Amino acid sequence: MKFPVNYMPLEKELEPILCYLKGRVLNAGCGERDISPLLKRAYAVEVDNCDIQTSLPGAFICDLTSIPKPDASYDSILCNAVLEHVPDPEAAMIEFHRLLKEDGFVVIAVPFLQPYHPTPFDYRRYTRTGIEQLAEKTGFRVLHIFPVHSIVQTLGWILWAYFDEHKNKIAKSFFWLPIYILTWLFQRETNPNIHSANGFQAVMQKISIDKQNPL
Repeated sequence: MKFPVNYMPLEKELEPILCYLKGRVLNAGCGERDISPLLKRAYAVEVDNCDIQTSLPGAFICDLTSIPKPDASYDSILCNAVLEHVPDPEAAMIEFHRLLKEDGFVVIAVPFLQPYHPTPFDYRRYTRTGIEQLAEKTGFRVLHIFPVHSIVQTLGWILWAYFDEHKNKIAKSFFWLPIYILTWLFQRETNPNIHSANGFQAVMQKISIDKQNPL
């Protein structure tokens, strides 16, 4: 049975953070969808894609901890719904720091209240405090943290995952339509300061060595 949770289109999901994805942009963990046209219609001038496995033409096939580009290659980096699947996210963030120009931006989207979803692995979840700690450890400062998706979508996905794991076809048949309708009606979290979100988008800015270690 088809997954019933209606998430907002990626174009809408990225709206709050598009202004930070400008200049030369790296989409780190691009998957199989090329969102370069979307980014270029906003503020990006040039977009590179990379992932450990992808069929996108021209994309770099690489681990996110070892991206084959020189230091300070990018003005901004997007890493959307990827870090939970990376064995060493701190190493990936340190690599992003290397690739960014001084005062460049990295935008990450990470899960908090989401069911287990391996692709092929699923290692972790992040609170707001966890995001701030990740930034501090890897040479970034957090500018904004936005909640992603509504509580209705969160509960719908958790409920559906529970039924799926227990192979409860009767419950899935009964709840499919209510989940589908409610998650279509309620897609975006309206409270920007909420802590119990489906996931978070975080905008971080690279801190230069001088700013990290002031005299």
